[in-house]
Amino acid sequence: MSQHPDMDELTAKGEDESFEALASRLIDEYGAERRDDVQAAIAAERRRFDDADVRSFLPVLVERSVRDRIERA
Repeated sequence: MSQHPDMDELTAKGEDESFEALASRLIDEYGAERRDDVQAAIAAERRRFDDADVRSFLPVLVERSVRDRIERA
């Protein structure tokens, strides 16, 4: 966390919105029947990066990993 709690809150909110948009996009692409798979994969991949200091690229990294998981399943 930074020394600016308000900025941390804004960053977390923006990150959450990015992941919500990602989930929506992937559910549209893979179908509603894969909703639980998509959401579980996103949650698992996000946890991998819990300790990441640089968070700007997390949505892209998570998306790539989630696509790989779903396409292999």
